[in-house]
Amino acid sequence: MSTGVLVATAAGVVGLYAACFHGWVQAQHRPAREHLWVALIGASVAAVSFAAAILAAQPGPAEALFALRLQIAGAVGVTLGVLRFGASRFRIHAPILLRAADLFCAGVIAVDLLAPGLLLALDRPTRTFRGLAGSYPQYEFTELSAVLLMPLLGFLVANVAFALRALRRGQPGARPLVAALAVWLAAALLDSATGFGLTDLPFVLAGGGYPVLVMTVSALLMRDLVQATDDSEQLGERFQRLAHARADELRAVDAQLARSEQLAAIGTLAAGVAHEINNPLAYVNANLNHLRALWEEKQPDPREVDEVLAECREGLARVSAIASDLLRMARHGASEREAVDLSEVVRSVLPLVERDAAGRARLEASLAPAAPVLGSARLLGQVVLNLAWNAIHAAGAGADAARIELTTRASGGMAELCVADNGPGIPSELLEQVFDPTYTTRALGQGTGLGLALVRLIVKRHGGEIHAESGASGTRVRVRIPAHAPVGAAA
Repeated sequence: MSTGVLVATAAGVVGLYAACFHGWVQAQHRPAREHLWVALIGASVAAVSFAAAILAAQPGPAEALFALRLQIAGAVGVTLGVLRFGASRFRIHAPILLRAADLFCAGVIAVDLLAPGLLLALDRPTRTFRGLAGSYPQYEFTELSAVLLMPLLGFLVANVAFALRALRRGQPGARPLVAALAVWLAAALLDSATGFGLTDLPFVLAGGGYPVLVMTVSALLMRDLVQATDDSEQLGERFQRLAHARADELRAVDAQLARSEQLAAIGTLAAGVAHEINNPLAYVNANLNHLRALWEEKQPDPREVDEVLAECREGLARVSAIASDLLRMARHGASEREAVDLSEVVRSVLPLVERDAAGRARLEASLAPAAPVLGSARLLGQVVLNLAWNAIHAAGAGADAARIELTTRASGGMAELCVADNGPGIPSELLEQVFDPTYTTRALGQGTGLGLALVRLIVKRHGGEIHAESGASGTRVRVRIPAHAPVGAAA
């Protein structure tokens, strides 16, 4: 294989690669019209270069004619592609010029396909020309070819004008495109002079001008792709920073939400505790007054004194039990991440719930052994309190009929808590809203709507899930939290 064939084939491969790559990019992103025009340029350059390789191999007359016709079609395609590329890249509005170029190039290709004798002097002997791809035989161009060459050169000059205009405006990519178009224009003029027998210089478009052009426009778009990738990465980093900042803001809002609900719960708890403490203190105080009256008597009855003192001790014991319950809950908050037995959490909260349920609903607890979970006993106690208080308020039918059931169990590697009531239930269209902030079924001023939203937040932070089911027989809320494998446990 001669050097000329290798040079022309290499140029054709460059054009074909550019056509395939930019055609693929345009197929992936249809608005990227510039890639479509570069694909047209690459395909046209490949046609011209492969035709030059055929001619450099010293073909017969039929093959030479085919190669020459292929070169004409390729040259027209390059001219149209570059004109469209320049107008698209530099935002040039010239619809009449572009439409004229489309019609002219389509006409030349039609003549080349249907009547090649109008462009090539088939009745004259072939001449041997020199080119960068080697020497090869070629038919001479006709006078019609000379006429048609003028508009082609005019479109080429328009390309140069587009690029020069962009260069003056400082648009990116204008400088290398001006240089490539200058090389193309010089090579085209030289090849035209050689083709019409005005000079004996070699053809240089196929082996030099066209490959330089297609590599330049392809490099411009590749640079755009790299720049777009860099911009996308920077934009992604910016979005990531904004997302982190937004996440921090949401965590702060969550903390405020939790704090608000905790304050509301503390208020409710304080009111209940105050009521529970006041009752025994009231009769302790009454008994102390009675003891004083007995003391003032000359001969008090010892049995009556012992009875009054026993009642005082009983009342103080009730106050002590209430204080112990509160202290036990406070001690649970000492560690936010520890192995917690869900059943023990329910047991520690149960006295507080029983006092709130007294006279309103019958409380039943079925606490089976459950695997420990990793988390905060204080927050899980808040979950139990909120779910139990909601169930008590939902039942609300009196102690004889209303029933609240709290159960715990281990199920499939999860610790499960279930709080059920036999109240009127929740309509199915509202069931999905019960965990939304501010949603409440209580009267104005009696609920904030934050309780179940806080419960869901706490459960999610423990890696668990919460679901509500409701029907005519009442409402059941089920909490499932992954069990925690203690250190050193078998896998």
